[in-house]
Amino acid sequence: MIVTADNMTAKEVINDFKENYGKVRKLLDEDSKNDPPNEPYFSKYKAKDLLKSIYDGLKSVNYSECNLDRIKLDAMMGVVLLNIGIVDMEVEELSASLNILKEAEELLLPNSCKPEIVTTLINIENNLGILWSNLDDPEKAKSYLFKARELYESFKCTMQMPLPIEHIINYPNDSITGDIMLLEKAYTLTLYYMAQVFGALKQNLKSALYCHVTLKRQLQYDDYEPIDWALNSATLSQFFAEQNGFYQSRHHLAAASTILDQYEVKLLESETNDDAYLAKKEQFKHRSADVARCWVKYCLFLMTTSKVRLMDDSEHLSEAITDMSNMQIEDSENICEGDLKNMIFPNLDVSKYENKITDKFLLTFQDAREVFLNCQSWLNKAKEYYKLDSLASDYIELIQDSSQSYAYLAFFEENDERQAKMHKRRIDMLEDLIKEINPTYYLQYCRQIWYELGEVYSDILNIKLDKLNESKERPTPHALNKINTLCEMSIENYDNFLNSVKDKFGKMPAKLECDIIRPVISAYAFIGRNSMKRIAVDKNMQLANVKKSFDAYQAVVDICSNDEDAAKMMQEEFSLCQEMVKILPLKLKKLESDLVM
Repeated sequence: MIVTADNMTAKEVINDFKENYGKVRKLLDEDSKNDPPNEPYFSKYKAKDLLKSIYDGLKSVNYSECNLDRIKLDAMMGVVLLNIGIVDMEVEELSASLNILKEAEELLLPNSCKPEIVTTLINIENNLGILWSNLDDPEKAKSYLFKARELYESFKCTMQMPLPIEHIINYPNDSITGDIMLLEKAYTLTLYYMAQVFGALKQNLKSALYCHVTLKRQLQYDDYEPIDWALNSATLSQFFAEQNGFYQSRHHLAAASTILDQYEVKLLESETNDDAYLAKKEQFKHRSADVARCWVKYCLFLMTTSKVRLMDDSEHLSEAITDMSNMQIEDSENICEGDLKNMIFPNLDVSKYENKITDKFLLTFQDAREVFLNCQSWLNKAKEYYKLDSLASDYIELIQDSSQSYAYLAFFEENDERQAKMHKRRIDMLEDLIKEINPTYYLQYCRQIWYELGEVYSDILNIKLDKLNESKERPTPHALNKINTLCEMSIENYDNFLNSVKDKFGKMPAKLECDIIRPVISAYAFIGRNSMKRIAVDKNMQLANVKKSFDAYQAVVDICSNDEDAAKMMQEEFSLCQEMVKILPLKLKKLESDLVM
C-alpha cells in the first residue's frame, strides 16, 4: 500500500518508497524468472503498475512542507522512471520506453553532477543508447552514450562520492566501495554499448578498442563472470588476428585461458554433486573447448598469413609487423584508455600461454612445426568436448581445421615425400569423416569435404608428376598406376561435389548462387586439367580422357556464357576454358582418326 502524500513527513515518504521499491525489485529480480510461458511478462507488468503508483505518490509530495531534500526526491523519481523505461523496453514497448526515459533525463539533467543523481542519469543515457540501437539508429545511440561518458568524466573531476538510491533511502549494509562500484559499473556498461554501436557502424577497430577497455575495466574492478569474460576476450582475439595483430590476439587468448584456469581452481574447490555444480562444470568444459577453438584459429591465421607473405612479398620479409600498436586511427571521440599501444591486461600474468607460441610471422619449417603442434594440442582439447555423435557440426569443423593445419605445414616442408605424407594424412581424416556423415543433413559440409579431397588428391598428383618429370629413369608401372589413381580420385571427389549442386535430372542450375560460383567453376577446371594428366597407352582410354577434359571445360564456358556474374568473377578461368574448347576438338579428331586406321 502506498501512503498518500498529504501531510507526510520526509521519513514517511522515504520509508514508503523503500517498502514499495523493495517489492518492485523482488518482482523484477526474482519473480519474473518464474513467470509462466503463456504470460512471460506477468511480473514485469505488475512491477510497472507498482512503479507508476510510486511515481504518482512522489509527484504529489510537497517537499518543502515535509522537509524532504529536493535532490533526494528527484533522485527517487528518476530511479522510478528509469525502471519503468527499462521494463517498457524489455516488453518491447519501445515508444513508451523512449518517452519515459526522456522524461527521466529532463528531470535529472539540471543536477547531473549531484552525487545522488549521476549514476542514475548515466544509466538513463545508457538505456537511451540501447533503445536507439534497437531502433537501428546507431548514430543516435552513440550520441546518448557520449553523453553518459561526459557525465562520468565531469563527475569524476568533482572528487565527490556518488550516492546510489540505496544510500538515499538508508538501506542497511551500504559501503563506500559499493558507491564507487555502481558508478564504475554504469560507465563500464557505457563502454560496452559503445563497442556494440561502433560495430553496427562498421567501425570495427573502434569497436574492438572499446571491447578491450570494457574487459580491462571488468578485471580492474573485479566485476565479471569468468566464463563470459574469457569467451569475450577469446572472441576479440579473432578480430586482432584477422588484422595481423598477432601480438594483441595472442595476449587476449592467453588472458582468456588464464582466467579459465583461475576459475577451474575455484570450481574444483567447491566440488559437489548437486545440479548447480554439475551445470557449472558442464559450462566450463563447453567454454574451455570454445576458447581452445579460438587458439586453433589463431594458429591457422598465423600459418596462412605467413604462407601468403612468403609467396607474395619475399623481398620485404623483414618489414612485416604483427603488432597493431603503430596503426593509426581517427579518434575524434578520444577513446578513454583504449589507444592501440595499451591493449593489454597489465595486472594479469599470461606468460604461461604467451610463452608457448610465437606472435611473429613464420619463415621456416621449424617455425611452422611449433605452431602446428600447438594447433594439434588445442584441437585435441576441443575434441574432448565436441564429439561427432552429439555435436556433429562442431566436430566436422574441427576435422576441417586439422586438415588445414597439415596443408599449411606441408607448404613449409621442402621434402616432397614428407609433403605427400602430410597430404595423405589429410585424405585419411577427411575420408574417415565423410563416411560418417549423412549428406541429407550435412550437405554443405559434405560439399566442402568433397571439394577439399579433390584438391588434396590433386596436390599429391602434382608432387608425383614433378618427381616423375625430374627423374631420368623410366617410370615403373606402379608409379604410372599411382598417377592414374590420384587423377581418378581427384576427379571422383570433384564430381561428387558437382553432382551435389546439380538438380535431380543431373543439370546445373540456370544461375548459381554467388557463394558457389567459384568452387563449381574451379572444380570443372581441375577435372579438365587432371583428365589430361592421366597416363594411357591405349588410344580408346586417351580418347575417353580427352572427352572428359573437353566436357569439363565446356561446362565452364556454358556457365559463364549464360551468367554475367560468373563470367566476371572467374574471368581468368573462363578465358582459359574458352581456349581449351577450341584446341581439344582437334585432339579428339586426331585420336578418332587414329582409331579408325
